[in-house]
Amino acid sequence: MPPYDTLIIGAGAAGLAAGRMLAAAGRRVAILESRERVGGRIFTRWVDEPGSAGDLPIELGAEFIHGLPEETWALVREAQIAPYELKGSRLTMAARLETQDQGQNSVDVLRELKTWARTESSLRDMTFAQYLGLAQIDAPQAEAAAAYVESFNAADRHVIGIAALAKQQSAEDAHQGDRIFRVQEGYETIPHLLAAGIANAGCPVFLKQKVERVVWNPGSVAVSGTDDQHRKFTLEGRRAIVTLPLGVLQAGVVDFEPIPAEVMSHAGRMRMGAVLRVILVFRSRFWCEDAWAGGAGKLKKELRRLSFLFTPRQVPATWWTPMPHRAPMLTGWIGGPGASRILETLCASDPYALLRECLSVLSKTFGVPETELGRLLVNWHWHDWSADEFARGAYSYVPAGAIDAPDNMTLPVQRTLYFAGEHTDTVGDWGTVHGALRSGLRAAEQVLSDSTFQ
Repeated sequence: MPPYDTLIIGAGAAGLAAGRMLAAAGRRVAILESRERVGGRIFTRWVDEPGSAGDLPIELGAEFIHGLPEETWALVREAQIAPYELKGSRLTMAARLETQDQGQNSVDVLRELKTWARTESSLRDMTFAQYLGLAQIDAPQAEAAAAYVESFNAADRHVIGIAALAKQQSAEDAHQGDRIFRVQEGYETIPHLLAAGIANAGCPVFLKQKVERVVWNPGSVAVSGTDDQHRKFTLEGRRAIVTLPLGVLQAGVVDFEPIPAEVMSHAGRMRMGAVLRVILVFRSRFWCEDAWAGGAGKLKKELRRLSFLFTPRQVPATWWTPMPHRAPMLTGWIGGPGASRILETLCASDPYALLRECLSVLSKTFGVPETELGRLLVNWHWHDWSADEFARGAYSYVPAGAIDAPDNMTLPVQRTLYFAGEHTDTVGDWGTVHGALRSGLRAAEQVLSDSTFQ
């Protein structure tokens, strides 16, 4: 067959967004995806156990729409779905369970950082840990803010830069990023919509095609690899959009000949964060039942509306329910160095030790015996994105001194290679689906513009 106009490596949000735009413009596009599904780090699993979450999907990857980014909400409207906003009470477990607007003080620190970064623009970029010391923030507030950054950004406080945090906070403020929405129909609805648009335009999405080599010259690309039956394949095109996750790029498991040295150099300056998410599905919402100490007393109303739970100095330290959806489900979250340590120790030796740790934390918090929690537990789910060969991490973050790296990765390589993915977002929405979508649309626009003048 004649060569494709554009080959797209990866059928995650970035690759699908780029593919649909190019296919709609009449370009002959082919997408190559290593997995047996589209979506990349959007990974929805449905459960049907009796008494379980029922019609609520289990999200093993991206779960929330953060704020009102147009890139995502345009697709939401097109798919005719109605994400619901997470609302409810926030509780924290200190000496006892109590109400607390956990995280607000940490957000205030980040907003002050944004102002500080503008007024102290002559100072060099520095790590968040260095900033906390220089800004003389009191120890408890500094530790809370650092823990928040590590959890939310999946980042090391001694590595992530304040220039990136300030840029990220500005991006979040611009689209009300503090509001959180969940897709009851499953987040996979978004990549499925994009993939359907590509198929309807007559362009293929090849699944189970593991790309191993990209050989290119200006105006010519040959992509080769093996499928799930170990059969070799090669596709040719005039250009390629590479949406491999940052961790895969950094691992060097895909050979580029010749190596796009500038792009790879900037990719090496960034970091891939680790996340550990555990979803526990129960037979009932035990935390608000009168039979247990947790369901009684002055917190009874708050427990029935429980949305977020914080258990400082415990692992996991952050939990949430699907409130206002009343499914009996709790999600535990660990991000950053803490997640890396647990993945390398506890999970590597005995994954069930992680489950026991989660049940122990919930037992101490709600006063429910672990044996009873075990009886109420229907199922539990988790996915190790760091060990996933097609991801090699959860999502990216920008170290101190590397604020220009994402922008530099967006520069086309001799009008032939284009790079996209959440790690190439130029606004500050790294690690998000809307950042990935935006990067794919940007790469497609670059292809359309460059090819027009060739």
